[in-house]
Amino acid sequence: MNTNVFLRYHKDTAVLVRDYCDKQKALWMGNVIFYTDNTFEDASVPLVYEGQYNLDGNVSSAAFVPQSHLVVVIDGFAFLHLLNSPYWTQVQGQTHPVTDVSTLQCCIDEKDLNCKKISNTVLLYNKGSAMDNQEVFLSDNGGYSYITLPLTSSTKEFLGGIYTMPTISSMVALVVGEDKRFYFRHATPKDSSRLSDTYPLKDNLGEVQVIQVAGMRGHLVIWSPHMVLYSPNNGLVIVPVLEIGEENRSLPPPGLTVWGIATADTGVIAVITSDGVLYYGRLSLEAAVIKFPKNIINDMSSQLVPFFDKYGDFVMLQPAAMVYRAVPFQTFKINVQEQLSQTTPAVIPCPVERFSGNFDGKLFYIDVGGFVKMIVVYVPIPLCPFFPVATVTNAEALIATETIVEDGVTPEGYKTFRMDIDVRQLPEAGIPQKEVLSTVTVDLMERKLSCNNLNPQKAYVIIGCPPLRQIRVIRNTTACTRGTFTEEQLQDDFSYTIPKEVYDPELHFNPNMAKEDLTVKYSYTDFLCPMLVYHDIPWRPTFELWQGDTFVEIVKADFVMFEIHGMHNYRYLQTAKKCVSQPQDWNSMLANQINPDPNTAWTRRNYRRCNDYNGPPLTNPNAEYQVLNQQSKNRIVFSNYNGMYTFKAVVVDPTYSLCSLTTTFTVYVYGAFPARLMQSVVSTGIFIALFTVLLWIGYLLRQNSPLDFFHKRVTEHPTSQSDKHDG
Repeated sequence: MNTNVFLRYHKDTAVLVRDYCDKQKALWMGNVIFYTDNTFEDASVPLVYEGQYNLDGNVSSAAFVPQSHLVVVIDGFAFLHLLNSPYWTQVQGQTHPVTDVSTLQCCIDEKDLNCKKISNTVLLYNKGSAMDNQEVFLSDNGGYSYITLPLTSSTKEFLGGIYTMPTISSMVALVVGEDKRFYFRHATPKDSSRLSDTYPLKDNLGEVQVIQVAGMRGHLVIWSPHMVLYSPNNGLVIVPVLEIGEENRSLPPPGLTVWGIATADTGVIAVITSDGVLYYGRLSLEAAVIKFPKNIINDMSSQLVPFFDKYGDFVMLQPAAMVYRAVPFQTFKINVQEQLSQTTPAVIPCPVERFSGNFDGKLFYIDVGGFVKMIVVYVPIPLCPFFPVATVTNAEALIATETIVEDGVTPEGYKTFRMDIDVRQLPEAGIPQKEVLSTVTVDLMERKLSCNNLNPQKAYVIIGCPPLRQIRVIRNTTACTRGTFTEEQLQDDFSYTIPKEVYDPELHFNPNMAKEDLTVKYSYTDFLCPMLVYHDIPWRPTFELWQGDTFVEIVKADFVMFEIHGMHNYRYLQTAKKCVSQPQDWNSMLANQINPDPNTAWTRRNYRRCNDYNGPPLTNPNAEYQVLNQQSKNRIVFSNYNGMYTFKAVVVDPTYSLCSLTTTFTVYVYGAFPARLMQSVVSTGIFIALFTVLLWIGYLLRQNSPLDFFHKRVTEHPTSQSDKHDG
């Protein structure tokens, strides 16, 4: 029997949980919890748990995850809730109570696989528990199921939080020592190295909050009632948030506490202190805020929550009295630009007419040897003290090279500058084993709060396989163009037979393994017309690299091929004689697998060139060399066989692309004599040759007999005897 439980936040002060990919969606969590899909413009009904568990309804943490779901921690256990439905499901794999859920939404391209991977990563942890007795639960499927993430730690340390940091390919934990000092460190099983120095906590760990600022720039805000700190680079460096005009004073001011903080993906921050004063600033390489006029917020109710709306204005939100079982919300908006014009010290008027890029918010991929070109247009007025600078979050993987050139004059007479940014992988970084995400940001340095309407320009760059990258075989001559087959014939339920003598059903390419012939139904949809190859000419296919529907280049990388039905009646033209180590081949690669499968046996991840002196010694120089390349002389040599082959080609050169480049295509081999006819022809040929030789021998013997010689002499000198007699 299902029970209905009204949910409530476990603390006295309310909080707002936002969906940063759909900013209309949010949770207001206070003494009652409300959900909205229109930023509380309409009245909302309380969020109710409906399920089989008897719960008290205390919610300690919640987060938006993909597929319109929420992960909500109720009474220490995580539940998955489908929005706008009554369905609640307890997650699988959580074996101990937790207090917090941590996730980072990737809103660049929700269809991109790497972006989905980031959003699907969800962490559950018990804040304040001892590190040596800590269990963190990790989900990679959007919060449905979890595994235990092991954490290494010395004794007498406590977990303050754990966060996904995709732009440095890591997870980062906030760790607190027994001396009440904290630091950030990597939290992956392979790397637990420390990132930052230690800093003192000024409040109990339970009051410390870490805001992972949306936008994936690596910005963290660490705050508690008596402390506001900022990290611009995933916890590596931590600095205080300073007040402009009071350069040596960090927030909060003496005698006051921090009441609340709001941030946005544009890099803005608002800090509200206990006296109702609002401090506004920007997060860049440093964090500086300016004080708005005093008492701008008069009602410091515990039910108020702050946030930035889509226009960049600051909003305070709180529920009003219930009306017909629904609760309307009251909002109090502060126009940021208007307040900035009244601050002391005054904000410098913006000396930049234009600042925009052709890449803001876009996702780019860089393959091996690739690069991305970005352009920023920058129009400053004379004596402008600000200048654009490009930064990357993962400086160990990417480098951004900037060039600024003059690019014309505006109608007002201001010079226009163009910043060309070349982004590419660091050569010393090597070939990555997995995709690497970095955020490239171009911002106006030293501007502080000037030009507040000009947001930083951000691009997201993944070192990895670009989607839609593929190889295609060049099909110059096909069996249809030469009349061997017709398209109609191949589309009309066409099939062919592979004799049992030429294929291995286990796909190990060994002879005499099949017990019966194999009938294969041809797929014209997949393969179109087969390529046409003459059996007696060594052959090698040529491939093109394509990005979607755009041709890139001819593939000049090492590749291997196999016949997908196990056919083995072909060989390779070259041997291993020119190698310095024993080359790989299909037999050895399949033998390395527990369950041999040619589709996975030989790939770019395990390929080794035979010119590698660190490879196994060359023990069999006469072995077939089974690697092909557009620039090599190696070829496939077919046996005396007419028939269809379906080959799968795999690019194995790891330095060519980060993609698993494969393609499957068909080849029809022609021109060979059938085996039985060949035997008959050979026998007839031998008989004719033997008969001809015997005739020739008989002719020669006849030509060289004594009688023929004497007859020839007489014929040549008919009067020789009579002349002699007359003499």
